[in-house]
Amino acid sequence: MVPIQDPMRVLLVRPRQQDDEFIAGLAGKPVELYHCPVMEIVPLAEQLQVEAIKSSIHNFASYQIAIFISRKAAYLGLNWLKSAWPVVPKGVRFYAVGKSTAWVLQQNHIPVETPLNSYDSEGLLNLPSLQNVTGKEVLIFAGKGGRRLLEDTLGQRGASVHRCDLYERCVTAKYALNIQALLSNDEVDVVVAHSGELLLCLLAVVAAGYHQKLLSLPLLVPGKRVAELAVEQGFRKLIIANSALPSDMVSAILEWYSDNG
Repeated sequence: MVPIQDPMRVLLVRPRQQDDEFIAGLAGKPVELYHCPVMEIVPLAEQLQVEAIKSSIHNFASYQIAIFISRKAAYLGLNWLKSAWPVVPKGVRFYAVGKSTAWVLQQNHIPVETPLNSYDSEGLLNLPSLQNVTGKEVLIFAGKGGRRLLEDTLGQRGASVHRCDLYERCVTAKYALNIQALLSNDEVDVVVAHSGELLLCLLAVVAAGYHQKLLSLPLLVPGKRVAELAVEQGFRKLIIANSALPSDMVSAILEWYSDNG
């Protein structure tokens, strides 16, 4: 491998979060990080929304399957569960869409199943244990909106599926001028988008006049599904990590820069 000489200038657009392990994984490396979120994640706080969450948590022991859609859903969902259930009810089988989400559960000593290959809803639905779910009660911890593939497919397989929305995603243009300045001055070597939704938010907040510059940059994404979306949007240089797990994302970007820096 070619030794890394100049610092790699990285544009990270996902929301700020506690204990960001992707950022921690780049600490001590020759990286100049520009963290310019294009999305904010806001916990649901309206009375009716909170009451709906409390109802799902109160009835948690009646579910046989609990699915966590995202890392944020895992953090918030576990906080709610801990407040009501000092001991996790027996008989509930836990699932996570991706390895990064599963890690949050594992840190809380909760056994969790994840897709074998494709770390997305499709991959989760391919698990043998989710093929015969007739009569099962399923609770999905998620954010407001988003894909309904899990709900629809498990429902078609005979499960009774309930959704516990915990947060909502809001596009923010707070850092749009910062991003555009970085693009204008050629100060970005690689863009990091941890999800397809973030990718679309980035394109939405950056003015159209900067799109060609943005689309010409290497883009790090977690897996094939986001990569396919990136190609549809016009990105031409893709770095595809094995998953959104921090270690996979960090390894992918460092390997790329080692070969191209």
